[in-house]
Amino acid sequence: MEAKGLLKEILEFPGGDQILKCIQCGTCTGSCPMSHVMDHGPRKLFALVKGGSVREALRSNTYWICASCYFCTVRCPRGIKITDIMYALKELSIKKGIYPMDEPTTKLYLAFKETVEEYGRLSEAKMMQKYGMKAPLQALKKAPLGIKLFFKKRMETKVEPIKNLEAFKRVMQKAKELERVS
Repeated sequence: MEAKGLLKEILEFPGGDQILKCIQCGTCTGSCPMSHVMDHGPRKLFALVKGGSVREALRSNTYWICASCYFCTVRCPRGIKITDIMYALKELSIKKGIYPMDEPTTKLYLAFKETVEEYGRLSEAKMMQKYGMKAPLQALKKAPLGIKLFFKKRMETKVEPIKNLEAFKRVMQKAKELERVS
């Protein structure tokens, strides 16, 4: 992927053109409750994207750690929908196959995505099972919580796919085909 290709692809996402409005003031990073664990704050991530540092931008943990709290978006003096751009970067990194696989949040997101694609809805138990295959140590740390939820009958044990799962899968397939064309 050429250096300016990432910026061009981000610009094609809904709201992606807002990245060009960034004035690098740092309000987003200063507002972010998760910035202390991000390798780059949103401001620096946007600079990387605009500057063409493709691999560094897509391998960043920033958009995986984003809590989607919208503090950055609410406080941005330019009105940039920063959280939307974080979602676009996440989607693009998966599409390109460039993402920080050692990041537990990446593995959790992929487990979530696979579960929804398989059943048409979320099953926490199935998602954690998939997460456990991707990140066994992190999943084991969460096991006590899972056990408590199970005994309080707050976690399902049988996965019920949506009623017309085949139709759902056809819609998902068509969306992927349309995404490749555009």
